[in-house]
Amino acid sequence: MNKKITLILAASLMALAGAASAETAVGTHTVYLGLAHIDVNSKAAPLEGGTKQFPAPGAQIRVGDATTTGFGYTYRFAPSWSGEIALGIPPSHKIYGNGVIKNAGQIAVVRQMPPTVFINYHLGEYFTKVEPFVGVGVNYTYFEKKRSTPTGDAISGGPTRITLENSWGAAAHVGFTVHYTKQWSLTATAAYADVRSQMRSYTTTNNGTEELHTKINFRPMVYTMSLGYSF
Repeated sequence: MNKKITLILAASLMALAGAASAETAVGTHTVYLGLAHIDVNSKAAPLEGGTKQFPAPGAQIRVGDATTTGFGYTYRFAPSWSGEIALGIPPSHKIYGNGVIKNAGQIAVVRQMPPTVFINYHLGEYFTKVEPFVGVGVNYTYFEKKRSTPTGDAISGGPTRITLENSWGAAAHVGFTVHYTKQWSLTATAAYADVRSQMRSYTTTNNGTEELHTKINFRPMVYTMSLGYSF
């Protein structure tokens, strides 16, 4: 993760060398496209439910990171204020065993759609090139793909179906825009969203259906770099 941050900063500094001053006017629309890395720092309570044999005390899960294509739209409605909707191609996250089942490896996969709306405050241009900003908003995360792996089925004791509750939560980000011209710009951001979900699994066994559940706090940090076009 530190290497990714270093590369983003290095690319941004290179961009500064050739950037030209461009003042963003009220009423400006901007669309952008780039890369987004989701650094998940998940925390989940031990799995509960099941039988006396499973889950073993201390059986937990961990959600892996993901990188995807990000895109979005910004509208400058006042000299220092803008509204933004941040979107992206839904990324898939691998879910791993943790705690006493850490050595199991990947046990499931989940794909999520996390549209986020921000209100941004722009701090003004510095060095006639860079415009930093901060923003707060609301995130909605929709979990559209939930699947247990063969390893997950084996650990659970049979074919397993997974559900995750969708999440509403606060979001915030900081970033800066490098203006090349009135039309073209480069933006880098670091964002955090409060994403929590109740996960349940239903395993079909010889004795019927076994249910396990846990609550996941995803605690994602999202790092983006995007090329923008204004009109």
